[in-house]
Amino acid sequence: MRRDAANIVLRFVAAIAVGAAGGALFAAIGAPLPWVLGSMAACAIASIARLPIAASGATRRPMAAIIGVVLGSSFHPGLIALAREWWLPLVLLPPFLALAGLLCVVWFRRVAGFDRATAYFAGMPGGIAEMVVMGGERGGDERTISLIHGARIFLVVFILPFVIRHFHAAASVAVAPVTAPSPWPEAALFLWGGLSLAVGLILGRALRLPAWHLMGPLAVSAALHMTGITDFRVPAWLLAAAQIGLGATIGCRFAGLRLRAFVRLLALAAGSTLILLVLTFAVAGAVGRATGIDIALLALAYSPGGLAEMSMVALSLSLEPGIVVVTHLARVALVLLFAPFAFQPEKPS
Repeated sequence: MRRDAANIVLRFVAAIAVGAAGGALFAAIGAPLPWVLGSMAACAIASIARLPIAASGATRRPMAAIIGVVLGSSFHPGLIALAREWWLPLVLLPPFLALAGLLCVVWFRRVAGFDRATAYFAGMPGGIAEMVVMGGERGGDERTISLIHGARIFLVVFILPFVIRHFHAAASVAVAPVTAPSPWPEAALFLWGGLSLAVGLILGRALRLPAWHLMGPLAVSAALHMTGITDFRVPAWLLAAAQIGLGATIGCRFAGLRLRAFVRLLALAAGSTLILLVLTFAVAGAVGRATGIDIALLALAYSPGGLAEMSMVALSLSLEPGIVVVTHLARVALVLLFAPFAFQPEKPS
């Protein structure tokens, strides 16, 4: 048992080292969100090459908790007034999700040839863990569903920052996460951050929140910032470390795949990702012109990436992460509530 635990830790340390090297390379070439993208790319390559790296659920949780505190610190008292302008994007979210899910399910059913359950839950724009569990319970291939969602997030996180930076002028000068200066001494920053982390983890687990290791610290940190109790910011070095861990986690999902299987999987995921991104930018453009809301912010809010990943992209591009967090929470809740009821199993022949 101890040997297995030590092996898991060593593989995770190796993944962090590989991810840090990839992040440093991407930072050197001026890529957006370099510590996530570089880590993700390097660990994906290393996983396919069967190097001894891994990121299990146990090793992912500390990184997710830190990211939760970071995302919570992006909330502020003025966010409530901003959210009042966000009613139209939220009203349009359910039909957007329904259309996005329908198009992706058809893609995986007709083009990929997946069975109905696998195609349905691989095509739903929900969280990986929830879709894998629901799909497995209904006879779907859990590994395929997991890998398709992982590949989708990989592609969206890799592509979207470059696309948004290309047409969003404000993002061109913000290629790395920015932490605002704070009047609090460093000891106080760690005190507030540690409080958010500890209390958030306890509450998240006690309340059985989905992704409790992310959502608990996020909720506590957001509450502290929304009420104006504190305006602490996570130090840049700790933020970079958490992003390396996040990127490593995404890249390590492809461990055990052969190159040919990886290429096929990536091609299938790329088709659904293209469908989702075209639909995302079409809706974001229409809503942006109708409301005057930043199209880049709308694209991140509607984008088919993960909550943590898309919020970190918003943070790195000097957009409003709080809005992205709220919209993605609504997305996940809607998919969890309605996706199981809409699923129609195959009738026996």
